[in-house]
Amino acid sequence: MRVWLYARLSNDDDMERNSLENQLQITKDFAFAHGHAVVGSSFDDNRSGMRFDREGLDALSHAAEAGELDGVIVKDLSRLGRHRVQTALFLEYLLQCGVRVLSVTEGLDTANDEDDLIIGARALMNDYYTKDIGRKIRTGYRQKQQEGIVIRPPFGYEKDRNIKKIVLHPEASETVRMVYRWFLSGLGQKEIARRLNELGRETPAQVQDERCGKAESRNYIWSYPSVKNILREEAYTGVLVNHKSSEHHGKKLPVRKEEQLRHENYYPVLIERSEWEQVQRRLEEQTADFYASRPSMTNRAVHRYAGLLECADCGAPFVPIIRRWNGTERIEYVCKTYGRLGKAVCPSHRIREEAIDEKLRSFIAALRDAMRSEQLNVHRLQKLNTFKAPALRARKEELQQALLRLDREVDRLIMEKISERKDRNSDIL
Repeated sequence: MRVWLYARLSNDDDMERNSLENQLQITKDFAFAHGHAVVGSSFDDNRSGMRFDREGLDALSHAAEAGELDGVIVKDLSRLGRHRVQTALFLEYLLQCGVRVLSVTEGLDTANDEDDLIIGARALMNDYYTKDIGRKIRTGYRQKQQEGIVIRPPFGYEKDRNIKKIVLHPEASETVRMVYRWFLSGLGQKEIARRLNELGRETPAQVQDERCGKAESRNYIWSYPSVKNILREEAYTGVLVNHKSSEHHGKKLPVRKEEQLRHENYYPVLIERSEWEQVQRRLEEQTADFYASRPSMTNRAVHRYAGLLECADCGAPFVPIIRRWNGTERIEYVCKTYGRLGKAVCPSHRIREEAIDEKLRSFIAALRDAMRSEQLNVHRLQKLNTFKAPALRARKEELQQALLRLDREVDRLIMEKISERKDRNSDIL
């Protein structure tokens, strides 16, 4: 029988007992002992059995659909999956493809009807095991949140392994102070990001990668959102806020403020509370001004060129922005990449809506003139054809008559040749 070997390892498995090498060796020994031909193998490392969007499982599915195998060998059925319903559906899908699943340690075969009850019980146990582990993890994590234990400090702080406390990061904390100082002086988030990029200040992503020992494999750039996240972070006032969101059926949902877990005086104070609240008021005013400047939503399009323009350098769409100056108002279209990341990533590209209108009117006028010229040319050709039509018809009839005469002449010559050949043959006889 042609078989496929599959293994899976999740982060909550016993690494020594359930290592990928151990699983594949067990399945390979079983295949050789029973005389099966191994046609392929795949595995998934550090992947939960509750999810079925796995590369190793996809490779197995493709091979099954292509008819390349007759069976799948796993160490136990929990390697395929721990979700009771989805695992049962996947086993049924394999059976429809003509593929059976053999579990080595459990001695089960999905092609054996007598094993159906045991397989169902095993699936129920695997599903319960995963949910129980998840419940314990969530309970333990919630307990840590209630005790005020932080997993990863925000940008500007770091964990001191020696004293086991949160301390200020020398460079990152100074960057946070610069952001707040510049913002309160009147600079916008995009201008602050531009200045930080010019100074070469480390970004939150860069500090995190260095903290995890990762090599710098990408271009670290300050952007509008990264600056705004720092301005919104309440941790700089010394407070730790846990349980801001909860997960429900794989979706993250926000938690109401009264249900969040707050721990005052947890972090070293980086920004005074009064300064932080002043920044929040300014951010709220900016948000209110932004929404007030937006045209009211109606049944017609708000901006007539929205979604139709793109940047020639980076390919990003142009977004409409309302500009107000000295009591006047105009609409500009700006490259979205430039608007978010500044000219360090993409040069400044902008065009007024009036300029687009003028270019479009010029193009339409030129197109209209070209169509009129072409229409006049068509009328001229039609008139010329009308004048020449009688002569052309006479010439056509003349040529048709000439063709008929030529056809008759050809027929006569053929008949003469045939007659001469017959006379020659009679003389020979």
